[in-house]
Amino acid sequence: MLFVRKKVGGRIMLRIAVILVLLPTTWAAAIHLYVSPQGSDTNTGLDPSTPLKTLQRARDRIDEPGILGNEIYVELMSGYHDLLIPLNLTHGYTALVTFRSYQHEEVHVTGGKRITPSLFKPVTDPVILERIPEEAHEKVRQIHLPDAGITDYGTMSVYGFYRERIAPLELFINGNPLRLARWPNDFFINIVNVPDGRRGVRFGYNNSRDARWVGEKEPWTYGYWFFSWADQSAKIASVNTSSHEITLTAPTKYGLKTGHLQKKDNIKVGDAQQGGYFRVINMLSELDQPGEYYIDRSTGILYMWPNTPTGYLNDSDIIYASILDDCISIAIGANNITFQDFTIEACRRFGIDGTDLESVSFLNLEAKNLGSYGIRSAGDSRNITVSGCEIHDTDGGINVSGGDRIDLIPSGNVIEDNHIYKVGRETSVGADGISHSGVNNIIRNNYLHHGTYSCIMWSGNDHIMEYNHFEDCCQNATDGGAVHCGRDWTMRGNHIRYNYFQNTLRTWPGGQIRGIMLDDEFSSVTIEHNVFFTNEVHANIGGGRDTIIRYNVFYNATEISVDVDGRGLNGSDLPELEAALKAVPYTDALWSSRYPKLAAMAYDNVPGAPRGNQIYKNLYYTVNGTRLINYHRTYIVNNTYFNLTDNYQVQSSDFVDPEKYNFQLQGKAKAWAAQNGFDEPIPFNQVGPRFAPGPTYLNKGMTIL
Repeated sequence: MLFVRKKVGGRIMLRIAVILVLLPTTWAAAIHLYVSPQGSDTNTGLDPSTPLKTLQRARDRIDEPGILGNEIYVELMSGYHDLLIPLNLTHGYTALVTFRSYQHEEVHVTGGKRITPSLFKPVTDPVILERIPEEAHEKVRQIHLPDAGITDYGTMSVYGFYRERIAPLELFINGNPLRLARWPNDFFINIVNVPDGRRGVRFGYNNSRDARWVGEKEPWTYGYWFFSWADQSAKIASVNTSSHEITLTAPTKYGLKTGHLQKKDNIKVGDAQQGGYFRVINMLSELDQPGEYYIDRSTGILYMWPNTPTGYLNDSDIIYASILDDCISIAIGANNITFQDFTIEACRRFGIDGTDLESVSFLNLEAKNLGSYGIRSAGDSRNITVSGCEIHDTDGGINVSGGDRIDLIPSGNVIEDNHIYKVGRETSVGADGISHSGVNNIIRNNYLHHGTYSCIMWSGNDHIMEYNHFEDCCQNATDGGAVHCGRDWTMRGNHIRYNYFQNTLRTWPGGQIRGIMLDDEFSSVTIEHNVFFTNEVHANIGGGRDTIIRYNVFYNATEISVDVDGRGLNGSDLPELEAALKAVPYTDALWSSRYPKLAAMAYDNVPGAPRGNQIYKNLYYTVNGTRLINYHRTYIVNNTYFNLTDNYQVQSSDFVDPEKYNFQLQGKAKAWAAQNGFDEPIPFNQVGPRFAPGPTYLNKGMTIL
């Protein structure tokens, strides 16, 4: 998916200008409140010439007599709106309230503090220069944060593997994030021994670089300590440079093991090879490249090597430190609110956060440089729309849940036309591009790429995921999928269709990486009309039931197109699965009519059996001519478990130009498709966003290809 900027002709711009002139006549009854960084909170805010200064004052004005109850537009005028406290919307509204950019101007809402570049000085303290690597001496700059009015540095905390993260103070230059000083910069170190066993806190490594770590004030580590699908940060208690051992302050979640990590062109395959590697972080002595920083909390001094093109700072550079946890917080049950056409950034946790919301829309936003998800609408949220947003450089993209699973009431939530990438800036596992749950969420026309683990993690019933483009997901972990769900028999009625899955490949030791992963007996998903190309495994069925895989193109899997197993026959995860089954009324009239095969499980003596899976009428091609399906045990080669029929192996030449994403059929494949009711594969230009995502100021003159 490419976004290309080009100049828009004058005729089109004239039409747009006419529309903008005419539209206000339809808004005559609406009230407009204007907010500008150059305004004053003593103004009325009712005219562009007398704007308010703060969003907090605008929020208060909304509730005043004569304004409350009307349709209201809070018009954010050009500039950086730096929040001194989170913008808390404490209730809902009877008429729509919209926070948006004024006339599509460039607007940034930040939870940060802007720092003047001249406050950063060269490092002259010989004690500090002795600690910093020599190559950094001329480039590293320091600032006494209280001189910039900053005294809240945040705290280092455990993050990784689905923990909600509140970042410490982070630094951003010209919209680009810096990271805590670390080593290795882009790789990990193997654990070579665990003297106290798996559940101990001590481990060894082969490296004498640890001599420079002595004297670090607040050293931490980050690693995949046991599994390659579970990352975690951990605080260091001590470093023994004689035995080359680190002792942690507390055990990691799954324990410790020795590692087998080698160069990325020599990846060890299999569960036994996974995990057991780490890096050190938050060390002044490892501040050795552009884009790294370190805060000495005892002195309030921040050290950093600018990530600018020259490695130095200019007076024009825009530097922000994140201060607030959340930029915008919406009260439980609030409704009738829209956020539109601006950038939100520089908060330590969420960009916008709410729970049990109703009729709230997030339109054409950019969310970036955040410590957790850009947009979160948790709990039982209904009629939520996230559309046309650009989300990147966060620890999670969009998190939405809603609907009633007991009564199977749809949420009305729609996530569409978004561009989501690089959303695992610090956390890998659990920093999903889209995390959604509940009933009947619609996820369509999104482009998700360069994810550290799953691009979509989901649960619930009757969801539709369609017309999305997934590329380069699962880059930092293994045993995952671009679209990933797991461990439930009852979450049925879900459809994954008309999507492109591309380049989901394993780059670390451990288990397989899949385009679609149905983990731990997840059941009854319809996977149809998708195009899969150059994934390690295109799709798997991890012991579940009643899944249908049909009418897909499986092109050039590096290992196998479809991987299946019968793990439930051995009682795998049975207590948790049975508890989830008992938690829903799966035999009542509504559920049994909607999901009759689920109701029949009440009479199944072997509920863990992978019954009823159908894999038929798929086209598949591999360079090495491998088969379509891999069975993990011969005893599951059984048509009552996996009914494999009418699939057709083709050649690369049976597609018009797969290297250019043209999977239009020709030759024998076209003839077979006509005889078997196999529709032409979805054209590539029909997946992903249908218009350029993000605020208008980012996309002036941009068209989408």
